[in-house]
Amino acid sequence: MGQPSIQEIEKSLQEWQFLQQLPKEVAGFELREGSGIEGQILNIASYVNEASHCRLDLTYTGETFDYVPVKKVGLHIFRDDRFFCRDREKFAALMLAHLPEIIADIDRNQKHGMSYETEVQHFSDWEAWKALPEKIGGFERFITPDNPLTYINGSIIFLDYTDFSNGNQLFFLYNTFRDELFAEIKKGYLPLTTESFNAKNLAELTNLLTDKLEPVLSQLEK
Repeated sequence: MGQPSIQEIEKSLQEWQFLQQLPKEVAGFELREGSGIEGQILNIASYVNEASHCRLDLTYTGETFDYVPVKKVGLHIFRDDRFFCRDREKFAALMLAHLPEIIADIDRNQKHGMSYETEVQHFSDWEAWKALPEKIGGFERFITPDNPLTYINGSIIFLDYTDFSNGNQLFFLYNTFRDELFAEIKKGYLPLTTESFNAKNLAELTNLLTDKLEPVLSQLEK
């Protein structure tokens, strides 16, 4: 027997007890009904904190037949691969058990420290970021090194300037696997690459930020 279609999965949600068991609110994130099918993704339900630009989507993907929690922090969207599951009831049990933990991961009102893998770069001694402007044009400083975001593929986002109105973004990452500091860009929500901030250490990055941060953001706004 083949896998049910995504439309069949959506129809079956009407009788899925899990949706009645979900708490209405977790740590300031409000439960919202699913938004339905978009392409190969079925949005089952969401937990949203609009003030902090964060949400957790509980989804089903017709591409791999998996139930998947999707984290959204600002303009960063990434799947939590710890909880991929093809069995619906197992996914339900995992979510009911781990929702507070998953939401804590993306809650910008909670402090998240740097992992031990970052100690080689001495982030705890890096004070220069505090002198960076909180706002530059339409950009606001959204993520800072004292409250970083654990991202994908061994990367940690430690600095982020975002223009939420226009979907523009410049963010800075440290990759723990490669011991690399670098930046990435979004222009109108579309990801772009840049080598303008590739650095071997935080002292080098500080110089690059001094020289290039405001010009790069100004160019990104055009």
